[in-house]
Amino acid sequence: MKQAASVSKRSNRKATRRIGAPSGPRKADLRRATLIEAAGKLFVERGYEATTMDEIAAAANFAKGTLYHYFTNKAELLQVLREDFEKEIMKRIRSGVENCPADDWRGRLKAWINAAVKAYYELIELHDVVIYASGMPFRHAMADAEITRYLTTLIRDGAKAGAWQVDDAHWTAVVMFYGFRGGCDEAVMGTQHPEDVPRKLNDLFLRILGVHH
Repeated sequence: MKQAASVSKRSNRKATRRIGAPSGPRKADLRRATLIEAAGKLFVERGYEATTMDEIAAAANFAKGTLYHYFTNKAELLQVLREDFEKEIMKRIRSGVENCPADDWRGRLKAWINAAVKAYYELIELHDVVIYASGMPFRHAMADAEITRYLTTLIRDGAKAGAWQVDDAHWTAVVMFYGFRGGCDEAVMGTQHPEDVPRKLNDLFLRILGVHH
């Protein structure tokens, strides 16, 4: 009886398996990653609104049913792209900052700037898609962004170590973050030389923190 019940359970699991489901975990991960990559490329090339789910499936060389197995709509794909974008940005920033000595606060601040600026320039097309395509105002998209929280922690820890003085680390980080964004955008629009932006931001950040050269 027990053996028959076990066989019955396995049969039920197979019967309820969704159409388009992959044969194993590794294949599932590869399919999902391929779909996300295809969506990202099309959103950049054609625009989020103009891209269809059919086109995403075709670009990934999958049947439409496979796409819908993983993602119900474009909004879900956009959310995943935004999360992956933030992870990539933070990976680059953390790598730069954490390669500096723990007590080199100016160096760590400069590393944050250099990594953030470089990533912004390199990923700006994807950035514009994942931040603006949903129609959400930028202020809401960045209200609790990890990049700002990380800068807040850097400023707060530096203040505790006596590297600078701040009354409100979070507010200071937000102001500095928007300064970073504005400086990069000026270079993108051609009013500043891109290679000058990191140095100018470093000078500005140190002045905001009350650090004199």
